[in-house]
Amino acid sequence: MKKLFALMLGLLSCTLLLCLSVNAVELYVDTELVQTDVPPQLVGGRTLVPMRAIFEYLGAEVTWDNDTRTATGTLNDTVVTIQIDNTTAYVNGVPYTLDVPAQIIGNRTMVPARFVSESLGCVVTWYNETQTAAVANKTKGEHIYVTKTGKRYHYSGTCNGGTYYEATLAEAMGRGLTPCDKCVLTKN
Repeated sequence: MKKLFALMLGLLSCTLLLCLSVNAVELYVDTELVQTDVPPQLVGGRTLVPMRAIFEYLGAEVTWDNDTRTATGTLNDTVVTIQIDNTTAYVNGVPYTLDVPAQIIGNRTMVPARFVSESLGCVVTWYNETQTAAVANKTKGEHIYVTKTGKRYHYSGTCNGGTYYEATLAEAMGRGLTPCDKCVLTKN
């Protein structure tokens, strides 16, 4: 009886872990997987990420006002202000309506990844198949090449005589592509 109970408990644990991993959301910023203690969450069809992580990965300075429960990220001349449970956020004082407000999840302030990233001049691409959000700085503008089959990408347009199609690095990473193992990756 104890063995049967242990077996059932083990199967239940594996099932729960599988379910959790299926719903996992990944966030990449300029090809780097953002690692946080509270993972990105899908809420109301929007990807919420830890506020400090997304602001800092994008190079913004972060402040938090505990009295008003307001997060502010500043990058160059852009100031993004988001308040917990408020669907109005501000970019340089101009109000914007959010589909999903910033929230406290797992004792972390979670903010909409697309709104924050695009407000700071980045491009965001969502890949539903892999549950991945890829954020790319427009200013970096790195381009790569992807084969028709999507098996590899390159910084150079030549590898074994193949033909490659231009794509951003964030697009390739968002699709789960990995570097070609036959090529040495070098910048153009």
